[in-house]
Amino acid sequence: MSSVLAVAMAGAPGAGDPYFPLDGNGGYDVRHYDLAVGYDPVSGVLTGHATVDAVATGDLSTFDLDLTGLMVSRVTVDGAVAGWRRDGGELVITPAVAPVRRAAFTVVVDYSGVPSPIDDPEIGTSGFVRTDDGFVIAGEPHGAATWYPVNDHPSDKATYAFHVTVPNGLTAIANGTLTRKTAATGGRTTWHYAETAPMASYLATVSAGKYDVRSYTVNGVHYTDAVDPELNAPEYRPRTGTRLLYSQGGVPAYRRLSHVVDVPAGGGSLSFWANLNTADSAYLFVEAHTVGADDWTTLPDRDGFMRDWGGSMCDGTLPFLAHYLTREADGTCSPAGTTGNWHGDSSFNYGPGDENEFVFDLADYAGKQIELSITYAAKPPGPGKDTTERLGVFLDDVTVSTGPGTTSFEDDGDTMDGWTVADDNGWKSVTVDQVPGAGYVITRALSRQPAIMTFLTRNFGPYPFTEAGAVVDKAPIGFALETQTRPTYSPDFFAYEEQAVSVVVHEMAHQWFGDAVSLQRWRDIWLNEGFATYAQWLWQEQNGGASAQHNFDGNYADLDADSPFWAKPLDDPGADSVTEFPVYLRGAMALQVLRNRVGDRTFFRILKTWTATYNGGNATSADFQATAEHVAGRKLDDIFRAWVFTAGKPTVVE
Repeated sequence: MSSVLAVAMAGAPGAGDPYFPLDGNGGYDVRHYDLAVGYDPVSGVLTGHATVDAVATGDLSTFDLDLTGLMVSRVTVDGAVAGWRRDGGELVITPAVAPVRRAAFTVVVDYSGVPSPIDDPEIGTSGFVRTDDGFVIAGEPHGAATWYPVNDHPSDKATYAFHVTVPNGLTAIANGTLTRKTAATGGRTTWHYAETAPMASYLATVSAGKYDVRSYTVNGVHYTDAVDPELNAPEYRPRTGTRLLYSQGGVPAYRRLSHVVDVPAGGGSLSFWANLNTADSAYLFVEAHTVGADDWTTLPDRDGFMRDWGGSMCDGTLPFLAHYLTREADGTCSPAGTTGNWHGDSSFNYGPGDENEFVFDLADYAGKQIELSITYAAKPPGPGKDTTERLGVFLDDVTVSTGPGTTSFEDDGDTMDGWTVADDNGWKSVTVDQVPGAGYVITRALSRQPAIMTFLTRNFGPYPFTEAGAVVDKAPIGFALETQTRPTYSPDFFAYEEQAVSVVVHEMAHQWFGDAVSLQRWRDIWLNEGFATYAQWLWQEQNGGASAQHNFDGNYADLDADSPFWAKPLDDPGADSVTEFPVYLRGAMALQVLRNRVGDRTFFRILKTWTATYNGGNATSADFQATAEHVAGRKLDDIFRAWVFTAGKPTVVE
């Protein structure tokens, strides 16, 4: 493992990366970080005692560690008090006895302060990010220096130990294995973690707060998933009393709640409150017909929530809807059926989580006895539609102007108050603790991790670590990061299940590409992002979705030759563009071109050889070309020159 770039000199304030000249430092190779940190959620103060074990690569009369903003109180080198000064983001250390080339030495830094996050216009807030009950750490390319003294460049990987002290009641999550918990003074607990696989500094993470933690082991890999409980709070609560009515999910579904009502000569009304969490192929509507007559229709409401647009509900999945909808020759749904008209509401129209009062005028049925049905219907989504199985509908405080049928579904001896449920799998009266949590997409997506692990292992080789899992916190970050063994996710990614699973695939793929095999220099960021994006394509391809070639073809056709997308070489996007779109997409496209050239069997041998050869170390684009040519047994200069090392839109050669 090469610890510094070739141009970095002993004691230099940077590792020699032209993209980020002051990231990392020259003159030494860190072997291990032992980080003891304490945190006070009230003040936001972090206290740290960092022990850095390193080997000198040159004689070090002075040397630097990267540290941003925090106050240093003491520095020692090999137990002797050292001189130090601050120079911007550099902690410049002058040891009492200078380490000589190849000598092992130990630096201890005591520090404290309120860490400041990084405000990056490209990715938003990153680094050390404060939350309502703790903090989350996730920052690329240089978030590490916001919370500990570090040689902050991926070319200098090291092992880590974390000792995180937080108030009792909070949980600390870090990279690697939780080895123990110990009591600390002042009503606090120290959480001890060890990451024994070499790790790039920007991948080091600690998160602390109130978490719902799920730990389990599958096929020898131990998973720890930590989710902010606020993200998994009950989606809805009763408006009055302790119960509400829940349609339950499931697709397809036709859930009817019925009541016979005698409408006075002067008319009447039906009203209720409802929360909808439905897809564009699921609706809430009110059905009505005269008792003894086949004049079924659906009712409009006073405020226009019930629209006359039925999407694709008329495709025959739910035959009874032919009363209200007709499939036209062009495939559209006409809002007129065999006996009535369509009026229905989907949260896809207005957004999930809205609570609305629905009011229906029964004047058209004055003097008649009618059957009213409050109905939730869902059909499977069509091709290309959102596949998330939504929670359904939550119903409360039904009011019938004539009296009978008015109910809040309380457990008062007659929970339904005369309303009839069509089947046992339909509407249920539930208490708040039985209401599904808002984080159901998070739960479903993270539950796929063992299956994703099997898929990735089959394609990329053995999983390089023994720990896995996720942190999802209600923190003001807008990205996900492949923090080693424990990726960190913004909750923003969990609105749609297919998207959520794809993002989990991406971050888990990074455990091979970016974490186990790390960058030697930031210009080769495509070796991380292009490979993880291609893993998403493979997941689609191998799970009934679009093929990788289909994804390639669509993007290649859509991106004109004069598009800025092609303006820079893939292996040199510029410091301002290391997290931008071309690094991800063009990288994946380059891999598809390589796959087409060498064939599937050789292509996947290349990927497995790559991860095995450089596991625990660093590599470059040239290293990947050499690996590909070695495994393929032939030169591949034309592919790498056109797709990796040259700007411009390449010509696709079969």
